[in-house]
Amino acid sequence: MKDYLALSSRYLKAHKKKSKLTIISVAISVALITGIFSMLDVFIQFETVQIIHDYGNYHLALIDPSPREMQILDSRIDVKNSGRWQDFGTAKINDISCRMGALDARFAPNMNVKMLQGAFPAAANEIMLEVWAANSQQLSLKVGDVVSTTLADGTKRDFVLSGTFEDLGHMKAKGTPAVMLSPAGADTLQCAKKDFYFIEFKNRVNILKAEKVIKGDLNLDDNRLARNDRLLAVMGQNDKESVISLYMTGAILFVMVLIAGVVMIYNTFNISVMERVRQFGLLRCIGASPGQIKKLVRREGLIITFKAIPFGCLAGMGMALFCCALLKYYNTSLFGEISIFNFSLSGVAAGISIGFLTVFVASYGPARRAARVSPVNAVTGSNEVKTSQKIKKGLLTRLFPIETALGVNNAVLKKRTLVLMASSIALSIVLFLGFQVFVDFMYKSLKTTKPYTPDISLISEKGLSGDLYARLAGLEGVDKIYGRMFADVEAAFDAGCLTDAYRQAVPEATTIENGLFYSPESSWLISYDQNQLQWARDDLIEGELSEEKMNEQNGIIATVFTNRKGVGTETAQLKVGDKVIINTPVGAREYTVMGILRSVPFSDSTLHAATFITTEKMFNDISGKAVYQSLDLQLKKQNQEETVKQIKLMLNPDINFLDSRQQNAEMNQTFITFAIFVYGFLAVIALISIINIINTMNTSVAAKIRYLGLMRAIGMAGLQLKKMVLMESATYSLAGLAAGCILGLILQRWLVQSGMAPFHMVWHFPGLQIIGITVFTGLITIISVLGPIKRVKNMPVTELVGSL
Repeated sequence: MKDYLALSSRYLKAHKKKSKLTIISVAISVALITGIFSMLDVFIQFETVQIIHDYGNYHLALIDPSPREMQILDSRIDVKNSGRWQDFGTAKINDISCRMGALDARFAPNMNVKMLQGAFPAAANEIMLEVWAANSQQLSLKVGDVVSTTLADGTKRDFVLSGTFEDLGHMKAKGTPAVMLSPAGADTLQCAKKDFYFIEFKNRVNILKAEKVIKGDLNLDDNRLARNDRLLAVMGQNDKESVISLYMTGAILFVMVLIAGVVMIYNTFNISVMERVRQFGLLRCIGASPGQIKKLVRREGLIITFKAIPFGCLAGMGMALFCCALLKYYNTSLFGEISIFNFSLSGVAAGISIGFLTVFVASYGPARRAARVSPVNAVTGSNEVKTSQKIKKGLLTRLFPIETALGVNNAVLKKRTLVLMASSIALSIVLFLGFQVFVDFMYKSLKTTKPYTPDISLISEKGLSGDLYARLAGLEGVDKIYGRMFADVEAAFDAGCLTDAYRQAVPEATTIENGLFYSPESSWLISYDQNQLQWARDDLIEGELSEEKMNEQNGIIATVFTNRKGVGTETAQLKVGDKVIINTPVGAREYTVMGILRSVPFSDSTLHAATFITTEKMFNDISGKAVYQSLDLQLKKQNQEETVKQIKLMLNPDINFLDSRQQNAEMNQTFITFAIFVYGFLAVIALISIINIINTMNTSVAAKIRYLGLMRAIGMAGLQLKKMVLMESATYSLAGLAAGCILGLILQRWLVQSGMAPFHMVWHFPGLQIIGITVFTGLITIISVLGPIKRVKNMPVTELVGSL
């Protein structure tokens, strides 16, 4: 051996089991860090695909563009693709209500318009149609057929069906087919339209900066340039307050994940080095200087890191690969073309750099302490088993049996290990409670995660009879059926509740003498039965939902967001106890707001000032109507198409049949995309906690072999030894559990009330989560000591006492 530094590699070879444990711990920590960053990177890719599918692949939209403006935008060097979309609103095709528009063929793929049969309309008299609409009983069209259309202004035109394109789930759910004209055909129409020019920028373009340049070059007002905010948000190019709040929330949680991984590496390496204080003392006795001891420890850390990092990076990339494969094969239509091998270079780089940095930091402190240890103390072992000079009052022994008191005392005496262990466990709990905010946000944001989402909706302005309700309920393939009534009512409340956004949108709204306001828009009244009121509790922000109390006290439910043109808009900020005056068939009557819901999962083409929910009994009194206008059906999973055929046979021509199954499937896929990564992060967090507890107890017991041997030598029984080690582990866990739950609750509440404030999320004490965390931590604590105790019990006392 020519260099004393070779002692590091020789020690690792001579103590393979201990070395392997440290290497595995570092590798797992690197894997967790690499996995977190890799999964985040892959999540952004998948979420981008999902948003493009739902909202289109454009970044900016110019409203009412002129030919000159379109030419300038199209000629910009940073623009990848652009195209014009003209929306002619509601029209009729063969007397069936539809939505008519025109889109440039080159931009059609960006807006998820995919041809299935025929060709994109080119001539002025050509149109194309969704497949489901062309095959419907009302239209029953094929390519080449001539159809009659009636535009919003009453203009009638005949068109030839040039082709059909893939169904749009949201249009199919509304029962309103999308009809596409050619640009040439759109130019011949004189009726009112909404005109947009979509812009897709090239990669790595600063879109917010480009937006400012475009506004300046074309002298545009702010209201003429719109953004695709969802796509810009996932690209990290959105400056809206709500998006920035989400960014900050995510950043805080990911920094905490990083800290948890770093603490785990530090804790593992700290115990591994400190258990060999005696070895370093021997080296000091034969002439090693403190500086050489430090170099030895750092060299050992470097060797461990080089061995651990490749395995850690591979395991971390494996996590991302698993998520990619799961999504790719779960949703082939959306993610089928994405490669499974989506490796994140930033994730790998983060794992490698943090692995090296953390091991260096972890070895620095223990090396300094080992270098300062007196050679005499290190060789005799007096530094390992020592008693304090302070007079002990024996409080623990008065409260607990001796073995329990010793276990608690062993944990408390090693304050550094206690702090590291408790911090690591606490961080894991804090992260779990923090990420739960995203789970709740995801649940409340997606309709299909809720129990009332229908597969089929039947709507009729003339009303749906009770006999039809009974016959549908009797169908074998129908799982649930529930009805709903709708009415437009004249409602007034305190003008101070109106939001600034609504005042700007409807300047005609005026205040009358008694402080109430008058709006030219009606309010939307919806009836809920007992089941629907029960289901709505998940969206309740304030107050209560009680059918009995609402009927007795003339109570109604208000919503925060009212659907206006497909967008949830906060029109009024009503509170529980506010009074609402509604015009009824017998005159104006006063009602009391008894609850506030976030929103309702329905939309209407009419613009409303506010949305209110009431019971079926009160709905009849307020509106004078007593028949359902909507029936929602949830189908059983088996033989759905056969059930749909039976339902259609029962319907009159005046009943609209809306099939939401495709839209529900698309929303479920969005949910699954998000859930896989969110729950993947939670799984990683749980792994950090599990591995850290188990690893620390293994290394902690291994470091106290001589101490445990002495306990056995002086008469401690095997059961007492087991209890002592278990209580030491329990002390670490309870300290971490208490700190984690307190800090986690504070963080969770802050995230909900601050980061999620624009979405009106309500924080509730997570009792079930706290119970689950407590049980989980207790089980892991017990599991962590089983292996070490078994090894100690199986070793002879002489070997334990004489071990180095």
